Amino acid sequence: MKHPDRVFSFKELESEDDLVEAMTNHHWPICYGFYYSNHLYLGDGDSESDPEYAVTTVDKTEGHHGVHGREVGRIKPKGMSADQVRTFIQEITEGNYTSENPIRVEVEPIWHHSCTFCRLEED
Repeated sequence: MKHPDRVFSFKELESEDDLVEAMTNHHWPICYGFYYSNHLYLGDGDSESDPEYAVTTVDKTEGHHGVHGREVGRIKPKGMSADQVRTFIQEITEGNYTSENPIRVEVEPIWHHSCTFCRLEED
């Protein structure tokens, strides 16, 4: 995990199509992420224009927003086709992981989350 001290937010998605759409056709603040098929896709990049997601398991929760898990893959969807992103998601969903590094992060639902990366600044 490049940014283990970041407070992440997530939105639960209902389908693989929704996750592919979210990762290929939209720009999100770098703290945003998604929950799909028992995995968190957490915005772990350095720039909104070049998103990168750390894919993690949720092995145990702690307190209100603490998550213990494993980083099991990474994806940088910029420049990837929707089919390439879909293939990556399917591999993760099937348990074909590229790593299994232990992590502990703070992850909040989007409706509860506000940080310097996503907060609208007043002029």
